[in-house]
Amino acid sequence: MRKLTFLLIAGIVAISTLFMYIALIFFHTLGSGLVMLALIALVSGTVIWLVQRTLPQTSGSLTLAGLEQPVSVNRDRWGVPLITAASLHDVAFAQGYIMAQDRLFQMELNRRIAQGRLAEIFGAGPKNQIVETDIYLRTLNLYEPAHVEWTHVDERSRLELQAYADGINAFLRSHRRRLPLEFTLLGVGIEPWQPVDSLAYGRVLALSLIGNWRLSYVRALIQDKLGTELTNQLFPPYPAENPSLLTVTGAASPLVSATVPPSGMAPSAGAVSLSTAMSWLSMLPRFKVRMRSGVSLVQALLDSLCGALGSNTWVVDGTRTTTGKPLLANDPHLGISMPAIWYQIALRGGDLDVVGFSLPGIPGVIIGHNAHIAWGISYAEADVTTLYLEILDSAEHPKHYRYTGCWLPLHTRQETIRIRKTDKPVVFTVRSTRHGPLLNESVPDLKHYPPVTLKWTALEPTYTSTGFLQLNFATNWQQFQAAMRDISLNMNFVYSDREGNIGYCMSGMVPLRSGESGLLPVEGSTGTHEWSGHLPHEKMPTLFNPPTHMIVTANHQIVPTDYPVYITRTWDPGYRAQRIIELLAATPRLSVADFQRIQADVYSIPAALQTPYFIAAGTAAGGDAALAANLLQSWDYHLTSQSVSAAVYEVTAGTLLCEILEPLLGKDLYSLYSRIYFASWRLVLLSQLLSNPTAAFFGKSQDVSADTTAICAWRDAAIAQAMSSAIGQLRAKFGADSTKWRWGALHKADFAHPLAKQIPLNLLFGLEPLARPGDSVTVNVGGAEGFSLNPPKYDQIIVAAMRMIIDLADWENSLWVITTGQSGQPFSLHYRDQVSRWDKGIYQPMAVSEHSAGKKRLVMKPRT
Repeated sequence: MRKLTFLLIAGIVAISTLFMYIALIFFHTLGSGLVMLALIALVSGTVIWLVQRTLPQTSGSLTLAGLEQPVSVNRDRWGVPLITAASLHDVAFAQGYIMAQDRLFQMELNRRIAQGRLAEIFGAGPKNQIVETDIYLRTLNLYEPAHVEWTHVDERSRLELQAYADGINAFLRSHRRRLPLEFTLLGVGIEPWQPVDSLAYGRVLALSLIGNWRLSYVRALIQDKLGTELTNQLFPPYPAENPSLLTVTGAASPLVSATVPPSGMAPSAGAVSLSTAMSWLSMLPRFKVRMRSGVSLVQALLDSLCGALGSNTWVVDGTRTTTGKPLLANDPHLGISMPAIWYQIALRGGDLDVVGFSLPGIPGVIIGHNAHIAWGISYAEADVTTLYLEILDSAEHPKHYRYTGCWLPLHTRQETIRIRKTDKPVVFTVRSTRHGPLLNESVPDLKHYPPVTLKWTALEPTYTSTGFLQLNFATNWQQFQAAMRDISLNMNFVYSDREGNIGYCMSGMVPLRSGESGLLPVEGSTGTHEWSGHLPHEKMPTLFNPPTHMIVTANHQIVPTDYPVYITRTWDPGYRAQRIIELLAATPRLSVADFQRIQADVYSIPAALQTPYFIAAGTAAGGDAALAANLLQSWDYHLTSQSVSAAVYEVTAGTLLCEILEPLLGKDLYSLYSRIYFASWRLVLLSQLLSNPTAAFFGKSQDVSADTTAICAWRDAAIAQAMSSAIGQLRAKFGADSTKWRWGALHKADFAHPLAKQIPLNLLFGLEPLARPGDSVTVNVGGAEGFSLNPPKYDQIIVAAMRMIIDLADWENSLWVITTGQSGQPFSLHYRDQVSRWDKGIYQPMAVSEHSAGKKRLVMKPRT
């Protein structure tokens, strides 16, 4: 059905073009083309009808059952809607309707991820991967706790969620035969929206952010192969020179500056302290080196929703600004997506007066400002999962598991997965212990290994996301804090208000347990690694009007290593935070323009640390290594898209990591390590290996007698080899002219719709890849997570999914932009109209009023 429909549309377009050409010939040679022109008009009209029938009505009026009073929807030149209504019910209803107009297929895809129902529309997939994805998602069962949450939702949030769903369904009823193009191509319909769908989507966001359990799995594999000491070196601790936000709850850490060596000078070879091993960590089962299928595919899907690799948000108070009032900035770093992840909107009515970014499928605004306060968010990196190794005994105690000396019954449920183009569904049984679902049946690589269960906060019945809705109504710090109590997702929130206050609060459920359970799988049968509850809200990390006059969060370490409560060991390493602090401190009085400049910054601290080693080793080696060194000599460590030095550095760094680590780990395990362990941390590891080289990495692991001089010589030889290889790779790709070896030519962002991977659908849904600056550690993120893979991949997969700067002195002076455009429909004018602005660091005014948002006006009227 999908292929036939597309061929029909393509055929109509082709025939229309052919007829137009023939008509022109007839018109000039025979002097008459009336019949042919009539045919052209008929065919072209059909094409226009196929396109226009799916586009939203943005002006005039329409009548809808379910509204209480008239609602106006004013859209500006970018398609950003201002919804004005008399009540909260009508605002939420209209938001649901408008969101369905612009992003319906995106909402449906997000819902199907939550439901584990992808195979119904996409089929089994290559090597059955889509079915395995559904099995994994059904095993987690995100909908059951969402249904529990719905029974406990507060009255105002219940009204908003229900009205939002009613608005979506009003659109579905009137557009059942005019659904967006994706539904036509796939030949599928859509079921009515339920409030629980919005709540379940909140858990999809949480799922996209939990990387700890996969990291625990990889660490277990590496420790089994290499032992504790080398494993600790491969997962280095947080750099001591990088900042923490707090010393204890309520107390700000002093602002510090990292010491970066000047160009051409190598750093001292002082060792960075490594975490000591715990004796119990050696008690591990043996796993095979693979993690693919459902887990890999679902992570690829989730990365496009809310990848967890980074975000920047900061705020400064009025003592540091040109206006005397706070300025707040935010740019969440998420997986590359088409359409954009965020949707810009303004909502007014029923005590609601908010402007900001919403997520398709969730009412209200997630990030933005109301008439009193502004807020931004970044991921807090909290460890909210534990992998438990369980004991089952199918022979003597079937359907039971061991716990504290007793055999307890496994909880079981049956799931049925229906698959497109087949009448044979997949039926399987999910088994769970008190800790959570067994992953062995849903992760093929674990089927023949010790039973593993996943304990995760988002599967607990008390988990909630309704605080995001409450946040929209908060007018001061106290009400803001109250909303945090009902946000179980672990986020860093920065706050500012019109009174001049600034603040920080971590939201979410932080399990109370021993820190070792975050490193590796732990024994589940003994009861010694249980969670003892969650950190109370009043003890969550918090700051209010700190003496530093600024608050910066960039996924870096929030609390110090000796903090009394374990939060995580997988913070971002802190280079982005350090750079932001340095740039803020360098300007005594900051303006909106200064914040724009900082969001665009692409200076790399790791490049400044590592490049002097590259220059010294390459110059000494001669040949292509010396050519690479020469190209790095005058570099200012800015990863601009036009920089040749940036390309030489990135290719050298990735190649060096691969050539050092792949022989040590083996090809499969190295590939898994590089895919799971963030690129920013791999750059930390590289800096430490260069400044403190050991025989295990640069020589032979058994050669413990080698002295420092020999090891440094081995290091320099490895660097020179990597630099020569980098030049060879760049020459092979771009030719002998080194002026063409630009970072942007290698490092591109490809915004691809889920259907654009199939030719020729890419012509409808895809965009031309963009040459991009930055990498995973620059403020203007350019996350190229595959830079050290074999073979390497330099594509940008993590982007600043939006940028926002809010001026508390004048809301009208605030700025924003998203990656692509407001619409998810490829024939809309707003499908891609923000791409160029986003790429160039150009913003739109965040001024949404009936005057500014007056390009199109739609009036929704209640049906009486």
